[in-house]
Amino acid sequence: MDLDLTALAAARLAAALHDRLKDLAPGETAVVRCAEDPELALRSVNLLLRDALRWEVAAQPGAWLARVRRTEDVPPRDVLDALRRDHRRLDRLYAQTIHHTDAGRLDAARASLAAFLVGLDKHFRVEHGLLAAAIPMPPDARGESPSADMLQEHGEILAQARLIEATFAEADCSAASVGPLLAILAGYLSKHEQREEEGLYPLWQGALARAPEAARAALLQRTLEILA
Repeated sequence: MDLDLTALAAARLAAALHDRLKDLAPGETAVVRCAEDPELALRSVNLLLRDALRWEVAAQPGAWLARVRRTEDVPPRDVLDALRRDHRRLDRLYAQTIHHTDAGRLDAARASLAAFLVGLDKHFRVEHGLLAAAIPMPPDARGESPSADMLQEHGEILAQARLIEATFAEADCSAASVGPLLAILAGYLSKHEQREEEGLYPLWQGALARAPEAARAALLQRTLEILA
């Protein structure tokens, strides 16, 4: 996909990029020409699209050139990038569970939830067994590690998910009985992921930035093996 946006004013660039890139297909590359550096506009668009895009920007004679691809078409930059992507993957699985339930396809919903639980276990293994163990955090004002709340919330998420799994297994399970439970966990998951990505992940990012490159690479490789 080739997009020539050089005629657009800078104030309209972000809206135009969002309109054209929101449906960028997996495996597709958008080559965008702009009169101004599009970096800030692309960051704004990516925030709206929940980190769905990756790009490279280069200055060209008389213009700026950006090559944009889907995030899943580019290798993760680091462990935190991989975990953020896995959040999106788990969100899609959970959304499928809700969609199937709303449509009365309870067998399909139960299968989606099972896949979600497998992925959730792998995700928590990385956050618990790798990062929380490898990156000790000094206590906060309450005398607790910044990762303590995360660990507690993980237990609550698993308990709620197992309750939903048990409800699906009941002989008289219906969309009316399991739907409210799915909605409650959906809200909790969203808030949990936001707290992690905005609060805890930057702390981990700073600690990883101080680690040797070989250690970071090894940690990323182990993370990808667990999440696979």
